[in-house]
Amino acid sequence: MSKNQLLISHPWHGIAHAWNGKTIQAVIEIPKSERCKFEIDKTSGLLRLDRVLSASFEYPVNYGFVPQTLEEDGDPLDILVLSKYSLPSLCLVNVRVLGILLMKDRDKLDHKLIGVADKDVTQEHLLSIDDLSVQFKNELLHFFKEYTVLENKKVEVEKIADFETAVQHIGKCIDLYRTSLVKDRDISDLG
Repeated sequence: MSKNQLLISHPWHGIAHAWNGKTIQAVIEIPKSERCKFEIDKTSGLLRLDRVLSASFEYPVNYGFVPQTLEEDGDPLDILVLSKYSLPSLCLVNVRVLGILLMKDRDKLDHKLIGVADKDVTQEHLLSIDDLSVQFKNELLHFFKEYTVLENKKVEVEKIADFETAVQHIGKCIDLYRTSLVKDRDISDLG
């Protein structure tokens, strides 16, 4: 094996978002039903335990990020990935985008795409944000409104928005990544 074959790409910078107007590639950080909040370490690319949730909540969906994107809070764009099953941390998954959860964390945009694992046939009936039950949407909103309350963190959850709003925000986050984080690199290979 050559030296280059031993190198592993940084999950945020070395993997393409592969946005094609319908699906996008994501990296899972937190499996569904987990209480530990993992985040990608920006330097090493490894997962770091950010904290264990202090409230008696579990993540209701798989939680991750979209590579080669940048949100206003300085992190990659978050994504909530619906699947019947928990997906392991650092799993690459192609996600069919349905909509977006509009929210702020400590007064900075921290929106979360909502989508479906494209290879999960049990979820193939979910084609738009309107296909999600009112109960499930309420659970998502409740989770993100309440999961940091015991940590005294200010989180504002606005609403769940449609596919068109998600598409606009994806474009902004891809552009922000390219203009803010890509300096002397050839951006033609960024997806």
